[in-house]
Amino acid sequence: MFVVAEQIANVLGGRRVLGRRVTSMRELDDLVREGMPKAALDTFVDTLGASRHGEFAIRLRNRIVPRATYKRVDRFNLQVSETTERMARLYAMALAVFDHAEAAVHFMSNPHPELDDRAPFEVALTEIGGREVEEVIERGLHGLPA
Repeated sequence: MFVVAEQIANVLGGRRVLGRRVTSMRELDDLVREGMPKAALDTFVDTLGASRHGEFAIRLRNRIVPRATYKRVDRFNLQVSETTERMARLYAMALAVFDHAEAAVHFMSNPHPELDDRAPFEVALTEIGGREVEEVIERGLHGLPA
């Protein structure tokens, strides 16, 4: 499943938070390389927390970026920016599949048997784990077995 850069940018707060309109993967990549604004992660976490998963969202934020770093910076380094983008992209994919925010958050925050009973957001903290989550979403979309 392919999500467009604009969908990912919207999960991160869109133009209001990112400071520009993002319409292509190149523009999204430029944003990641420059350093994702802290407000983008805050917007994403607030979106997750707006459902009944507020505590999970805060724990996820603390897994993406250490608290001390979070408090100290306004823009994240490349590693944190990449992780933030990856999480937003996977959530955007789940949102496109489930077509409902609560269902997408539920899927991403609860253990899944195809991920050794780990939550997709936990698995996706690494690039390889993110690819695993993408595969699970793809298989689910097309009704393919594990």
